[in-house]
Amino acid sequence: MNKVIYIILSAFLLGGCGSAVVNKKSYEKKECEVNRGIKEYYDYDVDYILLADNAVDALFKTASVEPKNFIVTDFVDLTSLQNYSKLGYILSNSIKNSLIQKHSSKVVEAEISKYFEISGNGLRVLSRDIKLLRADSFELNRAVVGTYTYTEEEIIVFVKLIDLQTGIIEGSYAKKLPMTCEIMYLLTQQ
Repeated sequence: MNKVIYIILSAFLLGGCGSAVVNKKSYEKKECEVNRGIKEYYDYDVDYILLADNAVDALFKTASVEPKNFIVTDFVDLTSLQNYSKLGYILSNSIKNSLIQKHSSKVVEAEISKYFEISGNGLRVLSRDIKLLRADSFELNRAVVGTYTYTEEEIIVFVKLIDLQTGIIEGSYAKKLPMTCEIMYLLTQQ
């Protein structure tokens, strides 16, 4: 009986309302090898597509804007503001997909703007001056910017919808996920 209550409570807490972004595969820890040695984590399945869908829905729930023209940055580590991992690419591409598929948004590729740079470390904004970030020829009006931070036990993902005309954050989303072997692997792979 206690195990059933634990399962139901875990699904509710980890998934929030509606479908679960995180589902526990087993109730035993799994050893995984990462750059820092052998670690043990519970085995969870993370649905990155659903995570992105939930984030985009939350952005437009709080923002009073039509989803039109966007630029989406790669998700970067909050500490370094660099993307050194596959996780940043997976998260940003999932957000792009959700904007296009669910909201019929136009997502502008970053390579076309001279103040955005794609390098071996991901997509970076090259200026903090909002006026310089406007790309009038592409009618960009919003940027979706993502960051993450993590410990050995969890990762927290942050997504913001920023008005490029004013610099105001019009929508935001945050989700805490348990650390898994898969996430740790994605964090350590470029």
